[in-house]
Amino acid sequence: MSINKKFLVVAVAGLTLGASSCKKYLDVNTNPNVAQSANVQTLLPAAQLLVGSAVGVDLQVNGSIWAQFWTQSPSGKEYISFEQFAPKADAFSGSWGNLYAGASNFYQLAKISDDQHKDQYKAISLLMQAYTFQVLTDAWGDVPFTEALKGQYPDGNVVSPKYDSQRVVYRGIVSYIDSATKLMNTGNATRPGSDDLIYGGDMQKWKKFANTLKLRVLLRMSKADPVYAQLKMDTLYSTNPQFLGEGDDAHIAYGAAAGSNNPLYAELSSMQLAGTQQLAGSKTCIDTMNSNNDYRGVVFYKTVNAMGLIGIKQGEYDIALPSGSYSIPSSYVGADATNKNSAMAAVNLLSAAESYFLQAEAIAKGMTTGDDAMMFYAGIHASYMYYGNAITTQAGATPNAAYDMYINGDIATATPAGYWVKYPATGTADEKTRHIITQKWFAMCGNQGFEAWTEWRRTGYPDFLISPRNSLIGTAFPLRFIYPATEVANNAKFPGTQPIVLNVWWDKL
Repeated sequence: MSINKKFLVVAVAGLTLGASSCKKYLDVNTNPNVAQSANVQTLLPAAQLLVGSAVGVDLQVNGSIWAQFWTQSPSGKEYISFEQFAPKADAFSGSWGNLYAGASNFYQLAKISDDQHKDQYKAISLLMQAYTFQVLTDAWGDVPFTEALKGQYPDGNVVSPKYDSQRVVYRGIVSYIDSATKLMNTGNATRPGSDDLIYGGDMQKWKKFANTLKLRVLLRMSKADPVYAQLKMDTLYSTNPQFLGEGDDAHIAYGAAAGSNNPLYAELSSMQLAGTQQLAGSKTCIDTMNSNNDYRGVVFYKTVNAMGLIGIKQGEYDIALPSGSYSIPSSYVGADATNKNSAMAAVNLLSAAESYFLQAEAIAKGMTTGDDAMMFYAGIHASYMYYGNAITTQAGATPNAAYDMYINGDIATATPAGYWVKYPATGTADEKTRHIITQKWFAMCGNQGFEAWTEWRRTGYPDFLISPRNSLIGTAFPLRFIYPATEVANNAKFPGTQPIVLNVWWDKL
């Protein structure tokens, strides 16, 4: 990989909050903002921003198109190759580079924290390395891991790190989480404050993050490495763990001031894209939300005057449609290029809604005990509450009232509850999983696009995605990212290209 001895520690000075993961904005291998002597207070936010940029731009756009939340707008052409399932060779160089840059900074943060006996910083660095490597391996499959961050001379000067199998990476991720959990001490006075852009140094929330991330990891391993996954699941639940709940969402907030914008909005409104609206709402998602009377729809997308929400069929970007005749992603998810409020949309890493759906699935599949139906509905409720003020503004009801009408139907208009809120409590594990993952998909619309596509690959749900008309791979679907051109050129141990239709290790469908 291209993270080698040239890669030094990126300092927060000079690094804007709105740095995009697109190669047009930040090349982590040539960035001049390097620190010859860094400290934990600069390393932590710098690393978090790098990961947030990757997750918030390239992975968000690509995931949201392949999960069929979004589609290429007829007014633009930036993402046509993603619609065609034929991304270009350099499409992922920016996100790959930013993720490894973030991981490298977290690695250096752990070393400095060790030297300075700052256990809470080290715990966060290990958790964020775990998160980052999960994103990397979920996207690309086998990736550099055990040698990946050893590019500096003190660390071994490994300029061409080997690629590790996903099994090795995943077990390493679990080890990172376990090590971080042992270090956490909420009473330790030496902990982050505002330099922690995710939780402001709240170590209780980081503990919940650790448990929730571990639950996600073990569920993803459950078919590929079932004995290990169940053993670790039993150990996790034996500790009576707390998971992320409402108000605990792990996200990075952005602002309206120049240089602090949401990274996707920063890209869409840039000089290169000239503020052209590149993204439109997908008919796949919009029609399903409409048919289920889902009040989140008017938060995730802009309505078309009195006509409500209107989506474009996936891959039909070449059909001329007048602007304003179809819905586009809203400013609440940072994808409305014409609305400055998009600048303030957060980038979600791990949400409370996802946490509840993970717990519901673990119970439904018999990996632990509990009330899966309760967790299912808690996941929906958490999604509604996360967008509380936006739901009140756009739907004209409090989030609790909107949730109640969604779950039970709207008595005033004689609108019954939709199919996807009727949890099959007495159904099979697969029937339950179908509802859980589909509701998770709704909750992730516009805010966790990559994760929604990843869960579709793992489970096959939702089971109503369509083949885009302009696909260049027939009726097949993408199952992984292609390795970036930088790897082909720079890593002597590059294992060779992998077809986009080749499933990753945990994808056992």
